[in-house]
Amino acid sequence: MAAESSTVITQVSLARLRRARMLRRVGLGMLFAFLGLGALNVFGVRSAQVSVTGGGYELTVTYAAMSRPGLATPWSVEVRRAGGFDGPVTVATTAAYFELFDENGLDPDPSAATTDGERTIWEFEPPPGEVLEISFDARISPAVQRGGSAETAVLVGGRPVVAVSYTTGVMP
Repeated sequence: MAAESSTVITQVSLARLRRARMLRRVGLGMLFAFLGLGALNVFGVRSAQVSVTGGGYELTVTYAAMSRPGLATPWSVEVRRAGGFDGPVTVATTAAYFELFDENGLDPDPSAATTDGERTIWEFEPPPGEVLEISFDARISPAVQRGGSAETAVLVGGRPVVAVSYTTGVMP
């Protein structure tokens, strides 16, 4: 035989009802705040730029100050030299920084590429004019949960002439 159960509505205290209503309001407020921040792209990619001048060169790196896994993430280098370039242009960047990315391509293609264990070193043919622009098409790897720091430099004779440092943060 089945146990009997009552269908009589039990009385709930007014204090408990008020507390439940307040918790629902706080929960909805937090949800709307989260959605609002998302609509304002607070959780998306934020780009930054660092520049330095020295030794006859101007180096500018545009990078993601903050990104998220799976999102297309900017990274580009611009090297300027008044009067143009006499020969190949060598650019070096901390190799570990590129472990953050799933690479789709580098434009232009370097004429030579190597590593010294700490840096990825690219050599580019001299461009016409006074500006070499390098763009890296990539996204943060889906498994990456932490960001990384890097230094990018223009090398002349194997030594840095100008260098900039930067950090990319990764949000979950």
